[in-house]
Amino acid sequence: PPAWWRPADVEGSARSPASHARRMPRRAMLEAQAEPCKCAPCGVTRVLMSPMIVVVVSLVAMSYFPLVVWRGPPQSALAVVHLVWYHAVLALLLGSYFMTVFTDPGTPPAGWQERQRRNGNPEQLRQCHRSMLLKPPRSHYCSVTRRLVLNMDHFCPWVDNTVGYYNRKFFMLFLVYSCIACLYSAVMLYLDGA
Repeated sequence: PPAWWRPADVEGSARSPASHARRMPRRAMLEAQAEPCKCAPCGVTRVLMSPMIVVVVSLVAMSYFPLVVWRGPPQSALAVVHLVWYHAVLALLLGSYFMTVFTDPGTPPAGWQERQRRNGNPEQLRQCHRSMLLKPPRSHYCSVTRRLVLNMDHFCPWVDNTVGYYNRKFFMLFLVYSCIACLYSAVMLYLDGA
């Protein structure tokens, strides 16, 4: 591929930290200090610049208006129960969504890094060749946020954050509550039309 097409951090690239790390002796790699993260994964600025929060809240509003606003006041006790239940599901959905967005997925702690450098066996320790940090099991480098993430799953553009160790629970809850809210909305709209 042409040089402009390949990212600078591709393995084997002349400017790649990975190729530089392969030339370093193992002990020197372990003593190298990692650069600070190049982005703020949970910063308010990043969230305000992302259009995905507006998209998700708009999708929630698209199900809210037909079920709550356009139906008018509830006519029976059962309608009140449905309304309260639907608001509870929406509150849980939005709460888990914003917890996923604003919770840092996690990086290897500095204390763990220092203990491993002092006490660890250099032949058994793995090191991230991009961030130059020691890698705990199941941690991976996220190329979008440009940092090593604990127990990384993936970068999700819907939450504009990497799903990792500390926010995976909120992400799974967001998916479950989204499915419940969609199914409930579909059933209620179908029953209104029948």
